[in-house]
Amino acid sequence: MDAPLAALGADQRHTPGLLSALVNPSAPPALSRGPGTGGGSGTGTGLGSGSGGGVGPGSGGDVGGGPYRPGSGIDPPRLVHEVPPDYTERARRAGVEGEVLLEIVVTAQGAVSEVRVLRRLGSGLDEEAVSAVRQWRFTPASRQGTSVAVIVEVAVGFSLR
Repeated sequence: MDAPLAALGADQRHTPGLLSALVNPSAPPALSRGPGTGGGSGTGTGLGSGSGGGVGPGSGGDVGGGPYRPGSGIDPPRLVHEVPPDYTERARRAGVEGEVLLEIVVTAQGAVSEVRVLRRLGSGLDEEAVSAVRQWRFTPASRQGTSVAVIVEVAVGFSLR
Protein backbone atom coordinates (compact mmCIF):
# COMPACT_ATOMS: atom_id res chain seq x y z
CA MET A 1 0.00 0.00 0.00
CA ASP A 2 1.45 3.39 -0.93
CA ALA A 3 1.52 6.12 1.71
CA PRO A 4 -0.60 9.19 0.95
CA LEU A 5 2.42 11.39 0.20
CA ALA A 6 2.22 14.93 -1.13
CA ALA A 7 4.71 16.02 -3.82
CA LEU A 8 6.76 19.11 -2.98
CA GLY A 9 8.73 21.32 -5.35
CA ALA A 10 12.41 22.06 -4.98
CA ASP A 11 13.53 24.90 -2.74
CA GLN A 12 14.04 27.92 -5.01
CA ARG A 13 16.27 29.90 -2.59
CA HIS A 14 19.88 30.49 -3.65
CA THR A 15 22.46 30.98 -0.94
CA PRO A 16 26.15 31.09 -1.85
CA GLY A 17 28.09 28.60 0.21
CA LEU A 18 31.04 26.25 0.33
CA LEU A 19 30.97 25.17 -3.32
CA SER A 20 30.80 28.79 -4.53
CA ALA A 21 33.92 29.60 -2.51
CA LEU A 22 35.77 26.57 -3.92
CA VAL A 23 34.84 27.38 -7.53
CA ASN A 24 35.53 31.12 -7.22
CA PRO A 25 38.12 31.69 -4.45
CA SER A 26 38.09 35.47 -5.06
CA ALA A 27 34.39 35.64 -4.14
CA PRO A 28 33.51 37.08 -0.73
CA PRO A 29 33.40 34.37 1.95
CA ALA A 30 30.10 32.60 2.48
CA LEU A 31 28.20 33.03 5.71
CA SER A 32 29.33 30.53 8.32
CA ARG A 33 26.74 28.23 9.86
CA GLY A 34 28.58 28.00 13.16
CA PRO A 35 32.09 27.88 14.61
CA GLY A 36 34.88 26.68 12.37
CA THR A 37 37.19 27.86 9.64
CA GLY A 38 36.84 28.25 5.89
CA GLY A 39 33.14 29.16 5.92
CA GLY A 40 32.04 25.80 7.29
CA SER A 41 30.48 24.69 10.52
CA GLY A 42 32.76 22.72 12.78
CA THR A 43 36.34 22.08 11.73
CA GLY A 44 37.41 22.18 8.11
CA THR A 45 35.09 23.21 5.32
CA GLY A 46 32.29 20.73 6.00
CA LEU A 47 28.82 21.34 7.33
CA GLY A 48 28.15 19.65 10.63
CA SER A 49 30.52 17.99 13.05
CA GLY A 50 33.56 16.17 11.76
CA SER A 51 36.51 17.04 9.61
CA GLY A 52 37.11 17.17 5.89
CA GLY A 53 34.65 18.27 3.24
CA GLY A 54 31.70 16.19 4.43
CA VAL A 55 28.10 17.21 4.95
CA GLY A 56 26.93 16.19 8.40
CA PRO A 57 28.81 14.00 10.86
CA GLY A 58 31.78 12.17 9.40
CA SER A 59 35.03 12.89 7.70
CA GLY A 60 36.49 12.87 4.22
CA GLY A 61 33.27 13.72 2.37
CA ASP A 62 30.75 11.53 4.18
CA VAL A 63 27.10 12.50 3.93
CA GLY A 64 25.03 12.55 7.09
CA GLY A 65 22.84 14.87 9.05
CA GLY A 66 19.08 15.23 8.90
CA PRO A 67 16.43 13.40 6.93
CA TYR A 68 16.04 13.63 3.14
CA ARG A 69 12.92 14.43 1.12
CA PRO A 70 11.74 11.90 -1.49
CA GLY A 71 12.83 12.60 -5.08
CA SER A 72 16.20 13.12 -6.73
CA GLY A 73 17.46 9.60 -6.09
CA ILE A 74 15.50 8.98 -2.87
CA ASP A 75 12.97 6.16 -3.16
CA PRO A 76 9.99 7.03 -0.89
CA PRO A 77 8.85 4.89 2.03
CA ARG A 78 5.89 2.54 1.61
CA LEU A 79 3.17 2.20 4.21
CA VAL A 80 2.97 -1.36 5.56
CA HIS A 81 0.89 -0.92 8.73
CA GLU A 82 -1.74 1.78 9.12
CA VAL A 83 -3.62 2.49 12.34
CA PRO A 84 -6.89 4.36 11.69
CA PRO A 85 -7.54 7.40 13.87
CA ASP A 86 -10.47 7.57 16.27
CA TYR A 87 -13.28 10.07 15.61
CA THR A 88 -13.87 12.25 18.66
CA GLU A 89 -17.40 12.57 19.97
CA ARG A 90 -17.04 16.36 19.90
CA ALA A 91 -16.14 16.27 16.16
CA ARG A 92 -18.99 13.84 15.45
CA ARG A 93 -21.54 16.12 17.16
CA ALA A 94 -20.18 19.17 15.28
CA GLY A 95 -20.21 17.30 11.94
CA VAL A 96 -16.51 18.00 11.33
CA GLU A 97 -15.09 16.25 8.25
CA GLY A 98 -11.92 16.72 6.21
CA GLU A 99 -8.22 16.00 6.33
CA VAL A 100 -5.49 16.71 8.83
CA LEU A 101 -2.23 17.30 6.95
CA LEU A 102 0.90 16.16 8.79
CA GLU A 103 4.60 16.37 8.09
CA ILE A 104 6.36 13.30 9.48
CA VAL A 105 9.85 11.89 9.66
CA VAL A 106 10.05 8.21 8.70
CA THR A 107 13.25 6.78 10.18
CA ALA A 108 15.68 4.47 8.39
CA GLN A 109 13.97 1.66 10.37
CA GLY A 110 10.49 2.57 9.06
CA ALA A 111 9.09 4.07 12.27
CA VAL A 112 7.59 7.56 12.64
CA SER A 113 9.85 9.70 14.81
CA GLU A 114 8.55 13.26 14.46
CA VAL A 115 5.13 14.63 13.61
CA ARG A 116 4.14 18.23 12.87
CA VAL A 117 0.58 19.38 12.07
CA LEU A 118 0.47 21.47 8.87
CA ARG A 119 -3.33 21.78 8.46
CA ARG A 120 -5.77 21.35 11.35
CA LEU A 121 -9.40 20.31 11.66
CA GLY A 122 -9.87 20.94 15.37
CA SER A 123 -12.38 19.26 17.69
CA GLY A 124 -9.68 16.85 18.89
CA LEU A 125 -9.14 15.33 15.43
CA ASP A 126 -5.62 16.77 15.07
CA GLU A 127 -4.48 14.95 18.19
CA GLU A 128 -6.18 11.72 17.07
CA ALA A 129 -4.43 11.94 13.67
CA VAL A 130 -1.03 12.45 15.33
CA SER A 131 -1.62 9.58 17.74
CA ALA A 132 -2.62 7.20 14.94
CA VAL A 133 0.24 8.16 12.59
CA ARG A 134 2.84 7.66 15.33
CA GLN A 135 1.81 3.96 15.23
CA TRP A 136 2.18 3.59 11.44
CA ARG A 137 5.04 1.50 10.07
CA PHE A 138 6.76 1.83 6.71
CA THR A 139 9.34 0.09 4.60
CA PRO A 140 12.08 2.70 4.83
CA ALA A 141 13.00 5.12 2.09
CA SER A 142 16.28 4.35 0.36
CA ARG A 143 19.14 6.21 -1.27
CA GLN A 144 21.49 4.17 -3.46
CA GLY A 145 20.24 0.98 -1.82
CA THR A 146 20.71 2.21 1.76
CA SER A 147 17.81 2.91 4.12
CA VAL A 148 17.54 6.60 5.02
CA ALA A 149 15.27 8.82 7.09
CA VAL A 150 12.91 11.05 5.10
CA ILE A 151 10.45 13.88 5.69
CA VAL A 152 7.08 13.32 4.02
CA GLU A 153 3.59 14.79 4.22
CA VAL A 154 0.62 12.56 4.93
CA ALA A 155 -3.07 13.37 4.91
CA VAL A 156 -5.31 11.70 7.51
CA GLY A 157 -8.94 11.77 6.43
CA PHE A 158 -12.01 12.00 8.66
CA SER A 159 -15.45 11.27 7.22
CA LEU A 160 -18.79 10.71 8.97
CA ARG A 161 -20.00 8.28 6.31
